[in-house]
Amino acid sequence: MTHIIVFNLLLGAACLYAFTRGGAPERLTAAVFLIAACASYYAPFSRYRQVELTLFAIDLVTLAALALIAARADRFWPLYVSALQLLTLAIHGAKAYQPGLVYWMYGGASGKIAYPMIVLLVAGVVRHRKRLGEWGRDPDWSFRA
Repeated sequence: MTHIIVFNLLLGAACLYAFTRGGAPERLTAAVFLIAACASYYAPFSRYRQVELTLFAIDLVTLAALALIAARADRFWPLYVSALQLLTLAIHGAKAYQPGLVYWMYGGASGKIAYPMIVLLVAGVVRHRKRLGEWGRDPDWSFRA
């Protein structure tokens, strides 16, 4: 239970930092993280004994949102966040392929990937603030033809 409290505190602090100091990609990513965390909290699950289809759907929608941010943001870090989210979906695929995968491995692996995603969000905000300080501006979005 302690790990859930620690995760929620880290997520809340990182998202608050992104909302107050980040650019549009950082704020939008923080919102996606919070929505996904809340949806996952209220999703019914079977203690990871089988593929968690509700969590899979939440992770799939989260990946779509993060990939859209990565495609338009004038930053590199959203690409890495999207890749980590894709890895989360791969873990669901591994459980579907090998139903005998031990439940603690399935649940643990899918949950632990969120920590580097939070670190990347914070690093993105730090880099955004640095670019603002150096150049006075930091374009949020790159619109390609």
